[in-house]
Amino acid sequence: SALMDRFSWQAIVALATTVMVAFGAMFFGFSVFLTSDAAGADFTTTVLSLGYGGAALVGGLLAFPVGRYADRHGIRSVFAIGAALGFVGLLLFSFATEPWHVLAAWWMFIGPAGAMTYYEPAFIAVDQWYSREHRARALALLTVIGGISGTIFIPLTERLVTWFGWRGASVSLGALLLAAGWITAFVFVPAGAGDSRRGEVASFSVRSLLVDRRFVLYTIGMLLSFGTMQAIVTHRVARFEEAGFAVASVAVWAAIASALSLPGRYVSPFIAGRRTPTSVHAVGMVALTGALAVAVVVGADWQMGAHFILFGLSFGVMLPLRAMVMSSWYSGSAYGRIMGVQWSIAAVFGAAVPAGVGVLRDTTGSYEIPMGILVAAMGLAALTTWASGMKMLDVRSAATGSDGDRL
Repeated sequence: SALMDRFSWQAIVALATTVMVAFGAMFFGFSVFLTSDAAGADFTTTVLSLGYGGAALVGGLLAFPVGRYADRHGIRSVFAIGAALGFVGLLLFSFATEPWHVLAAWWMFIGPAGAMTYYEPAFIAVDQWYSREHRARALALLTVIGGISGTIFIPLTERLVTWFGWRGASVSLGALLLAAGWITAFVFVPAGAGDSRRGEVASFSVRSLLVDRRFVLYTIGMLLSFGTMQAIVTHRVARFEEAGFAVASVAVWAAIASALSLPGRYVSPFIAGRRTPTSVHAVGMVALTGALAVAVVVGADWQMGAHFILFGLSFGVMLPLRAMVMSSWYSGSAYGRIMGVQWSIAAVFGAAVPAGVGVLRDTTGSYEIPMGILVAAMGLAALTTWASGMKMLDVRSAATGSDGDRL
């Protein structure tokens, strides 16, 4: 099918709804399953955390092959298969009685399902379906609708656990994911890729991509920022609890931060469309650096409030911008593969940083040193992201060529 001549609300809203349901069923739902009233009553936190962590790592490593397939065939079958895998994984999880059952369900099914139904394939769809002038609006809608997932699915999962037990809740969430994914895939998603060029093998190579200075600098910024955000989201409740704050208060502020991310998710793609996208992204990282800085040595209520307010606003600004930046540089028949290479690198780093922060906290007996390191990492991410957009690096053909290993 051809690139859409007019903006299609139905396609992007349906796609965003599936992404929202996928995050709700497999990401936010897990936070409820982890509790002692749910799967935490039958399995240790270590087993459940290994299940989720392994799934996140598997999903990241599959970003490249998923992107490669989507480049050539579009995302219809990607989302259909992903929704089916998610359903099977959550169904198997509901029958788990041994730790290895949990790991098998999450690593073999739910991890790949995330690679096929989260933002990565949705970003590829936006690049395939929409012309440059419509991408900002599509990304805004995609990330705003996806952003309300936690608000809906955390209380919904808690209710489902109360009504049906955690095993019944897992099956229910899986069925909802399957329904949303298949309706989107077979009713709203165009068949095939969105551009006549996308069925061809692109002349991109691993070697030439890795000497593209824009890509290298921007990818460094992405892995530093993603690893830092994963670490702070994982540890911030414990960090503020260590400082003497009640967990209930931290949870309220976390919900406020989630709501505050919505305006930035909608506005930032339009701003990036009128300015240099990497500069806008770097500004968001600088703001996030400030959010982390106030949490290094914390003791006053205003510090916790400032952290969550700044975090929510800056995270919302940052979320859609990677797709805007990469689409402005690499839109075309190898976009999914290039995004996949980058995300696989970031996902491995993102899985390692939270563990490293935990080890460092236990070694030093405090979160102050690891938090300081995270501040420095996010500051460096802002610098490399800004540098990647410098005019001297704007060589459009840097990632193309005939030498090296084909993507």
